[in-house]
Amino acid sequence: MKMLKSFGQLAAALGILLVFAMPSARADDLWTVSNIAVDATGTSPSTAKDAALAQGRVSAWAQLYRRLTPATEWARQPQLTPDELEQMVKSFDIANERHSSTRYLATVTYLFNPVSVRTALRKYGLQYSESTAKPVLVVPLTANVWTPDSPWSQAWTATAHAGHLVPIVVPVGDVAEMSLLSTISTAADWSAIKPLADRYNAGMVLIANAARSGGALQVTLTQIRPDGHAQRGASYVPQNREDELALSTRAATTIADTVQEEWKRSTSVDYGAQTSLSATVRFATLAEWIGVRRDLDSVRLIQNILVDELNLQGARLRFDYNGKVDQLQTALAQANLYLIPDANGTWILSRNAAPAPSPAPAAVP
Repeated sequence: MKMLKSFGQLAAALGILLVFAMPSARADDLWTVSNIAVDATGTSPSTAKDAALAQGRVSAWAQLYRRLTPATEWARQPQLTPDELEQMVKSFDIANERHSSTRYLATVTYLFNPVSVRTALRKYGLQYSESTAKPVLVVPLTANVWTPDSPWSQAWTATAHAGHLVPIVVPVGDVAEMSLLSTISTAADWSAIKPLADRYNAGMVLIANAARSGGALQVTLTQIRPDGHAQRGASYVPQNREDELALSTRAATTIADTVQEEWKRSTSVDYGAQTSLSATVRFATLAEWIGVRRDLDSVRLIQNILVDELNLQGARLRFDYNGKVDQLQTALAQANLYLIPDANGTWILSRNAAPAPSPAPAAVP
């Protein structure tokens, strides 16, 4: 690594940073699988409990596997042994515990060890994603009106979750938001909804307008992003005597699952292969440089970062990363870092470039 002598203080601080910096803390939500119902019997209370917890680990692993991998990989889910699964679970919490001398029932939350999960997925050559997107803010409207007590809004409140690659959030609908929500049905560009999106650090706003038509639930989805907007629709027919809330919940879950799947398809990579790329990053202060390094450390696709050159105005970096360059660009954009080539084809890493596309739903089933 080449450093300029006139950059003594920054170089010293950088040395500390490179030695001691660890990847930024990542929320356990992605690796946590909640509300697994277990029910097993055994010859004693302890054997029944052990059997139930083992049963739950199988179900939790299946949910986590599908959370991280695109649907094209689901048929290849590794069938791990009970011992392998037990070692993969970092901890668990038990609720609603009931038992007799031969039966055990409970609701269990499992927290998986990320290192063990990655090792298993890579061992079997599976493509998966750890690239967490900025939240998608879903604004549920009923016949063009924000109605927080409607079944459609209730369904989205229940569907919203943080423990996925694309966090789904809904407006809280407080006083500060009411004027925006009252006119959002006519919003057509990012500038119109940016104040609302910024409250949730959302990379995209999805206006989900639902209305009954001929017995079916007709949904019009308007996605608005910094780089444009698009619209598509879908129809959901009641099944098995579904009431309004059940129908709305099924429709909302289907749409949310589609958002997750599209993101996984675009960001899943083979972690067995690495590529290198050099880029120039500009900064004005030490604090700005430390912030860039911190955010780079949060991007899971980046396996190694080398500083080839450092001076008062910026640095020359070399990345070792997994996946394609457009996947790296997308992952960096979620950390507000934008990788673009200049007129000479040199890669520039900046805070101020045009954002990469945020996750968007495909044609909704």
